[in-house]
Amino acid sequence: MKYLLLLLFTINVQADIFEDVFKYATFYGAYSQSNSLQGDKTFYVTQQSELQETTVRNPSNQIKTFGFRKLAHFGYEDKNRFYIGDETNIGTKSNIGNVKGLEYIFEYSKGREQGKSFENKEMFVRYLANWWLVKAELNDNELVDLNYKSAEARLRIPISKKISLSIGAMYRTYDKAYGHNPIQKYLENEQNNWWNLSYDYGHTDQAYSWENISTGESGYDYFWYDQNGVLLSNSDLDYRNNIYGQLVNRYNKEQLDLIGSFADVSSVIGLDFYHYRSKYWIHTYYNVLPHHKLIKGESKYSYGEFVGKNNWLDFSYGGVFGIQINKHLGVFSEITKQRYWDRSIENLKIGINYKL
Repeated sequence: MKYLLLLLFTINVQADIFEDVFKYATFYGAYSQSNSLQGDKTFYVTQQSELQETTVRNPSNQIKTFGFRKLAHFGYEDKNRFYIGDETNIGTKSNIGNVKGLEYIFEYSKGREQGKSFENKEMFVRYLANWWLVKAELNDNELVDLNYKSAEARLRIPISKKISLSIGAMYRTYDKAYGHNPIQKYLENEQNNWWNLSYDYGHTDQAYSWENISTGESGYDYFWYDQNGVLLSNSDLDYRNNIYGQLVNRYNKEQLDLIGSFADVSSVIGLDFYHYRSKYWIHTYYNVLPHHKLIKGESKYSYGEFVGKNNWLDFSYGGVFGIQINKHLGVFSEITKQRYWDRSIENLKIGINYKL
């Protein structure tokens, strides 16, 4: 009998935990597609006066998003909206919530924008109590080349019913040496000329002379060939404008991959303000990371070495403001910005609603 009671108790506890974790959670998926920006038409005329269009056509913009979330709505948010993955989640950066307890977001998106393919991943898990909070976050944003994981713990100090101060520490890991530019170091070496990088990747040049029959001017330039002997460019200028940048990007990526990953511990301070009425509302937050200590990675490639100090300011801030002026007219604005290392993510919306 006691084993049956123990089994029933275990099932009941597991059922309560399951309900606490997944109650009110939402799974969502979305697909969107739109035309990309297209440049002016360009043409090439052959020696035989044949006109050939050379316009570069960007494929359409598209994005697929899948996610699973449990995030309490604030009073100003539409509780009946459909999630499509492009919403700005003020609550994930704020250090207050509309309810206490567990909240989370797991989201994956893949798409193409102006011809550039990308994959973005976001993970956010937070437990909020009256006097403390813990949070874990993963942000992999290929559009702005930002990728990090973080975990933090903070003490919450309510200053009033509307203002909350939080103080704690954040642990961040990241795979890129932000601020470090390998090609700059390469070119600063007096033994390296810009064309030495081309030789390293198998490109070769061949000098030729030219003469302007009309003016009598003369000079010389270079043909450039790839490792298979295929002509890439008819001049140094054209080669640097259209080919060399690809080698620079390749070199930077390869060198950064060799450096390895990093980890910092940073102090973090947050200030949050929330006031809501049906006619007007304001929700703002500010987080600042003023001091950092490198605990993993080569110090000579660290961001602290790049800026020359360990007390640079990483931060995030944002706010939502709204006023219902009368039954017809309303205005709102929303702003968010995050700057970690030398990468920024920004969002700004301002609008007016007039109901007839």
